[in-house]
Amino acid sequence: MPSVKSFETDMRRARRKKRAKRNIKNFMFILAVAMVFGLVYLSRDAWIDFFDGILDRHQTAVQNDGMLAGGNYPIDISKKTHTKIGAISKDWTLFADTTFYVYDSSGDVVYSAQTPYSNPIVDEAGKRALVYDQGGYNFTVCGPRDEIYSKRLTNQILLGAVGPDGSVAIVTADEKYVSYLTIYDKSGSEIYHWADGTMITAVSVAENGKGCLVSCSYARSGSFKSVVTQLSFNSTEVAMQTAPLETLGFSVEYCDGGSWLLGRDKLYRLNADGGIESSLEFEYELSDFDLGESMAALVFETADGSGGTVTIVSAQDSESASVPLQDSVNECYVSDKAVYVLTEKSVNAYNAQAGLLATAPLSTAYRSFAHVGNEIFLLGYRSVEKIEFTF
Repeated sequence: MPSVKSFETDMRRARRKKRAKRNIKNFMFILAVAMVFGLVYLSRDAWIDFFDGILDRHQTAVQNDGMLAGGNYPIDISKKTHTKIGAISKDWTLFADTTFYVYDSSGDVVYSAQTPYSNPIVDEAGKRALVYDQGGYNFTVCGPRDEIYSKRLTNQILLGAVGPDGSVAIVTADEKYVSYLTIYDKSGSEIYHWADGTMITAVSVAENGKGCLVSCSYARSGSFKSVVTQLSFNSTEVAMQTAPLETLGFSVEYCDGGSWLLGRDKLYRLNADGGIESSLEFEYELSDFDLGESMAALVFETADGSGGTVTIVSAQDSESASVPLQDSVNECYVSDKAVYVLTEKSVNAYNAQAGLLATAPLSTAYRSFAHVGNEIFLLGYRSVEKIEFTF
């Protein structure tokens, strides 16, 4: 009969064999998992594009109720003839006839300035607004609560732009040059001048205020050509200049890794050296656009005017995506995170892949809008309204 000691010895031997088998199984499982992950990593180029942006593509759109705010809203503008809505800092702005207003979120006027210009143009960025008299001689720079400075020039103003840091670019007519660029710092001092003998058709000031992009256009052999030049305010040398591009450029903007040039019939995505990353030729009439750091948005009308198409181009990979809409599109706006689109019946927000992020129905049609934080301010023909808009 086996002894107790012998039985215990056999049990220990059996447990050791079982533990050894379990360790071998665990090792084989870990090795198999490692091999699978290795194969997935080595073949990543074949499948990773499929998952790129998948969360954005399948994100459920937020349904905002589109309910109009009360209190000071609606703000009556029925006696105003010419109106334009915008935003600076955390406030929204209204240019009405000859007066520039700044409103807070509640609809209270926190600042106003008289600018009796015959052809006023408003440009806004960061905490500054530039109001200039196109074809005239005067311009004014305003902040959220006061006037920063105003100037009267000796040459006619052709166009202007303000940068996020408060720097201002003014292009004027000149006896010696077709057009002449002057840069003012945030206090109004002249810091830079430039001209090359061609017509400056667009200008954009860099976010840090240390340079700008300029688009110059000219006609040759029966067609328009444009050249984009990057200038640095601390150097007399040109920082970058493109070869002639086949379009009449009328908007230029910095973007991630390069710049945009919007022409009459094309959109160019340029790299940091001025080379063409991509170009998109327009098949239909362009009715509105906006250029941003990460995206560009283009609005095209249908042939019968019954609807529109919004095309969004990503600055990161130059890929484009389009959204056909049954309603007419009145305006688009590009922010850091989304493209906002105002139609006759709704406000919508889209990502770079043209996926719907959020929407809000509208009970009436509005001409224009301003986006500030989680609020949309809607400019109608007789009033300004406000709705909450989140995603």
